[in-house]
Amino acid sequence: MSMSAGNTGKVAATSLELAHGANIKIPLSAQDSFTEGIRQRRAPIATDCISAEEFKKQLDLRLPEEQDFFEQMELELIKVNDFYRQKQMLFSIRLENIRKQQRIYDEMLGEELEAATLRARPPPGKRSMSQLVSKSSMMTSTGNTLLSSEPSAQLRAARGKIKRAMLEVYRGMDMLKNYRILCYTAFIKALKKYQKTARWCDGTDYFLNRVDSCYMATSDLLNGLSAQVETMYVNRYAGGSRSKGMSKLRVSTNGTSSGHQGSIFRSGLMLGMSLPLIVRAIYEANLLSNEQRVPYHRQLLQIYGSIFLVLLFLLLFSLNIMAWAQAHINYRFIFEVDPRDYLNSWQFLEMSSVLFAIASVVLWANFALHIDSNSYICVYVLLGLILGLFLMPVNAFYWTSRRWLIKSLWRILFSGFHRVEFRDFFLGDEMCSLTYTFSMVLLLGCASANSWTNLDDVCNTTQWWSNAAFLMVPNTFRLLQCIRRYVDSGDAFPHLANGAKYSSTIITIWLASANRIVGGTAWRSVWVASAIANSCFTSLWDLLMDWGLFETRTKHRFLRSELKFERTWVYYAAIVTDVILRFVWITQISPSFFSFGHAVHSATVAYLAAVLEVVRRFLWNFLRVENEHVSNCGQFRATTDIPLPFTSPTVQSLDGEQTHNEFEHDHSAVTVGSPTSPRAAFILESP
Repeated sequence: MSMSAGNTGKVAATSLELAHGANIKIPLSAQDSFTEGIRQRRAPIATDCISAEEFKKQLDLRLPEEQDFFEQMELELIKVNDFYRQKQMLFSIRLENIRKQQRIYDEMLGEELEAATLRARPPPGKRSMSQLVSKSSMMTSTGNTLLSSEPSAQLRAARGKIKRAMLEVYRGMDMLKNYRILCYTAFIKALKKYQKTARWCDGTDYFLNRVDSCYMATSDLLNGLSAQVETMYVNRYAGGSRSKGMSKLRVSTNGTSSGHQGSIFRSGLMLGMSLPLIVRAIYEANLLSNEQRVPYHRQLLQIYGSIFLVLLFLLLFSLNIMAWAQAHINYRFIFEVDPRDYLNSWQFLEMSSVLFAIASVVLWANFALHIDSNSYICVYVLLGLILGLFLMPVNAFYWTSRRWLIKSLWRILFSGFHRVEFRDFFLGDEMCSLTYTFSMVLLLGCASANSWTNLDDVCNTTQWWSNAAFLMVPNTFRLLQCIRRYVDSGDAFPHLANGAKYSSTIITIWLASANRIVGGTAWRSVWVASAIANSCFTSLWDLLMDWGLFETRTKHRFLRSELKFERTWVYYAAIVTDVILRFVWITQISPSFFSFGHAVHSATVAYLAAVLEVVRRFLWNFLRVENEHVSNCGQFRATTDIPLPFTSPTVQSLDGEQTHNEFEHDHSAVTVGSPTSPRAAFILESP
């Protein structure tokens, strides 16, 4: 007889991931009526089932496999039940902290109101009837105090933090409700399977009654806490409108492809229109007549190529998002985006397609319309359009997502001055694959400074040391992030080792520039040796650290124990491809071998190498985010603990740890959903 006792724990352990990583949503009616439905069903079972003593006597007469099954079921029930109780108490503590923060905010807002009223009061004897406004008229129907002017910046920031904390704690409660239902379902299915196999009705009914009467199945505290959050949020942040408040509190499941036919159609239309324009523009640019008419056409193509490299990167990233969503990888939590307002794969593809279409039209106009003079202006027009669409602070064209990316890039610009999150070093790694674009910034600046004349002589930037400095910028950002992570955590490994990897890349870039500028066999030998060592170092880091592969005692050789993508050949193909593309710099040793005698072979080979690096990073993204998701599931990280704005007394957690409300945003992660670790009630994980 095969009794799969571990199935209950396995299903329960992944219930949180299924509920939110895969966009599976338990109906609200099922959440609200869960305990009431159990009470109605438990009454007849409780009266008919055998006693505990009788169950034990009969169990001693059953097969050893059956005894092991019920023993494992009991252990799992205890773990899940204790964990649920602890999570419920934790959310109760969090809600109380939010109430305290809200009271502090109300008091400070009242003080501002009183101070503003005193400042606006005219001297005695000079008051008019219109100025005698009662204080009660400055109160809303929900009890919130209103000022004639906006609250101070500090209070506005505090209000935003309290609001985000309320949204996050409600999301955690909603996840815990789903977790309860899924765990309960797991026990029911395991018992049904046992009943079908062993046909011991008394034992099944007894344990079913145990499940129905446990704390997780009978407690209504979580529903009460959710109702309190709903009331508080609706009254204070939704103007008393319950429909508006609940639409903000509840997390929608718009991550699927259904309902996005419009985005898919528009993306296909714009991409289909763009490709012929690009082909025509490249053909026109390489005609002899156009080369004579536009003597700087080679530099124009390089600058356009650097722009299209970024746009290609965005298009490929939409495929990354699509694959993560289909594999139930919770990329929203990993990148810390708002689960209520985020871009899914089709929306991201549409946004990227719009930019790609704009760039294609400008490129085609630059070369195919035969503009005889000042055709380089099209480059500035394209850059202005792209930057304008990206930076415009208008609630259109996915402004919230653009704002998230702008803030993330700003954090990268000041790497080393703040704590490093996953999105910081992930975007830093993405930028490391766009060094070609960084080098074109120098070329554009040189061409602009020389009025786009005689560029072949005055703007040969590959022979400049400053070009090496531009190429080093992304890796320098990553090095500073590694140093900051070491300072914050005190862990030399992996942070200093990771910093050594980026240091070796910086050294290799400098040696490659020295080989081009100074030349000679000695410099080439040193550069090749450094490049080989760097490629081996980075390849091993990709496979072992970033992807977490080559674990021992796994089902699939050279991989890891938990895989999210179904086809294992994808992992082996990614391993081989990543290592090969890490050595793409070999094309620079003898570019004539790859150019087939083309006049601009060195620039063409360099651009093709840049495109291959973007493709390598595209493949790297799949397994890097997957590995982070597997790590989060292993440590049961599912929600983010939003730091509250005001200092308050220390709160003692259920594990005897202390948590504080601080001004510093630490982005610690709180566990929700661990059925196998009942004492892991409040784990703070620094990034």
